[in-house]
Amino acid sequence: MNDGRTATQPYRVRVGNTWYWVDPTVPRDDIEPGDTVVIYPAGGDATLAVLQSPFGPQSSIEFVTLEGENFNLAPADIAALHLAAVDDVQT
Repeated sequence: MNDGRTATQPYRVRVGNTWYWVDPTVPRDDIEPGDTVVIYPAGGDATLAVLQSPFGPQSSIEFVTLEGENFNLAPADIAALHLAAVDDVQT
């Protein structure tokens, strides 16, 4: 499946009417609360969300969807996490 989870170069995704640049090269440790990310879970579909809690030894990481719905994932359940930003040229 070619869904971006193994990407090594920046790519674009469209969510609703908005395009996002996604950068898989940014290390997970450089992504901070408030950053928009594409989450590729170990199982299931990718999700665009905003990181709410820092990465660390905690048992779960908190996110919020663009619709305002909070959810948590265990770090082990995240196959890939890529930094995303609105693509102002395409939008």
